[in-house]
Amino acid sequence: MPLSKNQIDTLLAFVAETTEDDMSCDGCFEHVAQFVEAELADTSLCESMQKIKRHLQNCPCCRDEYNALLDAMSALKV
Repeated sequence: MPLSKNQIDTLLAFVAETTEDDMSCDGCFEHVAQFVEAELADTSLCESMQKIKRHLQNCPCCRDEYNALLDAMSALKV
């Protein structure tokens, strides 16, 4: 089954946003809790956290994990 124009555009956008120093999913998972804590505390992010942020923007699987953790930790702060 051929890809739709929208699917092709989405894949091309992911490729265009990928850089040589992008983080892997394993690397992202190692730091996602720290990233959530920084987001909840509204603190600035260091360079490694910026790489995680970029990875989460481009990886739906990791983004789902991040959102689940963010929701759980946000509920604990109430």
